[in-house]
Amino acid sequence: MPKTQSVSIIIPCRDDYKYLSSILLDLSNLSPLPEIIVSDASKDHGAVKEICKHHQIKLLQVEPPSRGQQLDKGAEKATSDILLFHHTDTNFSQNHYDSLVQSFNTDSTIIGGAFLKDIEELYPIFRLFCWFHKVYTMHIGTLYGDQSIFVLRSVFFELGGFEGLPLMEDVKFSSKLRDYGNVSVITPKIKSSKRKFSREGTLQRKLKNMWLIILYRLGVSPYKLAEMYYGDQSSSSRGGQFSSNSVGLEKD
Repeated sequence: MPKTQSVSIIIPCRDDYKYLSSILLDLSNLSPLPEIIVSDASKDHGAVKEICKHHQIKLLQVEPPSRGQQLDKGAEKATSDILLFHHTDTNFSQNHYDSLVQSFNTDSTIIGGAFLKDIEELYPIFRLFCWFHKVYTMHIGTLYGDQSIFVLRSVFFELGGFEGLPLMEDVKFSSKLRDYGNVSVITPKIKSSKRKFSREGTLQRKLKNMWLIILYRLGVSPYKLAEMYYGDQSSSSRGGQFSSNSVGLEKD
């Protein structure tokens, strides 16, 4: 019987205090308990530190804010066979966890993948296209961060990780991952919060995301896109791949 591979869950956080507390509670109840690492770039790091201390979770402080940099630094500290990159506002249950582990245990050719996203709940208007989305995502579609991308730790570093990119880190990594080997998109479907769509409107938010991806495909720098997306320059600092920006592992 093949050895069950261990899992590290890496969570980038930027001022997501409410969602962080909720997801850590859920993850802390998984069995067997995975390694959980929060990679934080919040304005109030003290608040995040208290949340992680309460749940006994490993915490990294990364400056300046950059999702790719946060994910890379979390991966550097992770010790498990499989790395799972998970957003604070996305659900994750025991069923998701079991499906992830089983996928690697039953198919030794899998190097990584992501969960199928529940777009019907997020975009009810697209209900008729759910079947197309499922087929497209499973075979050739981009794997996005809110699908909880997972990958063998060894493969992650061979591919150069997320290269410290502040935006489009998932788009670039997805392309590298699919080119490298067998990728699996698994169920149960994963659901994310509607908070961003509630603030901006579903159509407006979707069009904004599509426009940013088009600009990226046309060659616009992820650092410039980060300025457009976040509305400031704090996320556009060029940290670079596995750079030596301020990072500290906190045990309490």
